[in-house]
This record gives sequence, C-alpha cells and structure tokens, in this order.
Amino acid sequence: METVQTRRHFLATLSLAGAAGLVHSPLVAAAEGPPETTSVRFMRTPSLCRASQFIAEELLRAEGFAEIEYIE
Repeated sequence: METVQTRRHFLATLSLAGAAGLVHSPLVAAAEGPPETTSVRFMRTPSLCRASQFIAEELLRAEGFAEIEYIE
C-alpha cells in the first residue's frame, strides 16, 4: 500500500514540528559534579589550522577546567 503525502498533511506535520520547537522542556542537571582536576596540558603540534584547539579550549572551560596550557 503506497501512501501519498498531500499538501495538507505536509503542512500539518511542518506546523507540528514548529510548535514542538517552541515548547521548552526543563533542563536536566548533569549527574556528574565538576572535574577533580582543574588543569590540563596539551602538546602543541604543528598544523595549518588551529581552530580545533580553540574550540576544544572553550569546551573544556565550559566543563570546568580553569587552567589550559599548551607545551612545546
């Protein structure tokens, strides 16, 4: 049996998805506490693009690491 998607069904599904995006569910607190160690060191590697290091640094700071060092 083949189902044909009508314009009305498509718009109803689209509006339902949009309404679901407007409903804010409560944020669940993480089960883990802050990390035991607050410092981390990485070896600086020669590369053309260091964007991944910048992104990782921001994500690590968001996780609770206060001191991030790069060593040669």
